[in-house]
Amino acid sequence: MRLFQPATFSTDWEIMIFDRQDRVVPTDKIMGLAGLLSREMGLPIQIDDNTLECAMGINSSYEQLRDRIIRVTDRAADLFGLYDLGLCPAASHPIEGLFNASHIHVGTVTDEVQAIRLENQLIPYVPVFAALAANSPLAGSRRGEYKSYRVRHWAHHCTFPASVRDPALSQERWGLDAGPKLRGASTVEVRITDAATSRQFLAELVTFVAAVLHTLGSQPAPPLPTAAEYQDAMVNRWVAARDGLQATLRWQGKLLPVTDIIEEMMDNAREALAGIGAKRSDLTTIESMLRKRVCQADFARDLAGRYSDDYMLASVYTKVMRHWDSFERFLETATPLDPIAPPDDEEILTIHRDQIGEASPLYVTRDTMGLPASAADALLGELIERGWVRRNEDPNRGTLLTRIA
Repeated sequence: MRLFQPATFSTDWEIMIFDRQDRVVPTDKIMGLAGLLSREMGLPIQIDDNTLECAMGINSSYEQLRDRIIRVTDRAADLFGLYDLGLCPAASHPIEGLFNASHIHVGTVTDEVQAIRLENQLIPYVPVFAALAANSPLAGSRRGEYKSYRVRHWAHHCTFPASVRDPALSQERWGLDAGPKLRGASTVEVRITDAATSRQFLAELVTFVAAVLHTLGSQPAPPLPTAAEYQDAMVNRWVAARDGLQATLRWQGKLLPVTDIIEEMMDNAREALAGIGAKRSDLTTIESMLRKRVCQADFARDLAGRYSDDYMLASVYTKVMRHWDSFERFLETATPLDPIAPPDDEEILTIHRDQIGEASPLYVTRDTMGLPASAADALLGELIERGWVRRNEDPNRGTLLTRIA
């Protein structure tokens, strides 16, 4: 049975708006223009937390989606430009505490039980999508430790890891990295993907993700992930946020560069790509990214390397991002990057220890990598046994952890 009937897809692209003084324009100031753009385009364009959310409607082909993205953003740039306002497509901002996404919707879904099974199946794939889309290395004066601060910090709890779910024993849950969303349009929504900087890359990313989901949705559901496989997926999620396309993931019992995994996924999705009017040779930006292991975050980090002052960087950043092909031009001359080794068990322990300060709440050991309770408790037990961390129970504040120097 095919899950997606028909095999449609779309994206909601969140785009920040800035004025001439490089100030983010608040939600209430852009609401009217968003409504006008929606009426002109005949699409459900709206606003969301100081961003213009460009919903691209229901699409059945790569070309249809790509043309819509270009038409909508061309008109949006002209319309907001009349008021000296500029569009800044990026997943984060060097100063503003904003995280933006390019949510991907794959539809149409009418069987929620089967969609939940696909949600479970997607758990290992979600970090791969995050690595490819990583585009938030500059966030609120933080620079470059992660290629996606948005994924690392769970987008202010607007995207968070899925648990393994039994359709007979679970309720609908909003905000998962990927899962069914049946209120309104019936789709499987992939929320983990950072907002794109490039229109061409966005069209390719959405098409690629849709083809992968169309492929998986036409296959029998595999067994549920084991505890070890689930834990690997959570570590991979963290690694993808840190390393982008340089990531090396724990994949089916091996360590593989994420670019190799994407290559395999693209080959497996050839038939589904053809079904939506695309082939690998159409995904030129993704192909170049894979060859060089360069993602959009590397473009932003390269720009940040030229400007030490956060406000100067923010001013340049918002202006550069208004050129829709800036990333592609950077990619043409970018130096290829090497894979980065994944953290081993000892490094994972150290990473968790370093998140603990003086009287830190217990959840820092959960939020670091999203490890399930059993794995997080085992890790905490090891930290305590080594004398690295002290645990105290406070009747008012709960379990508190203190790192021992």
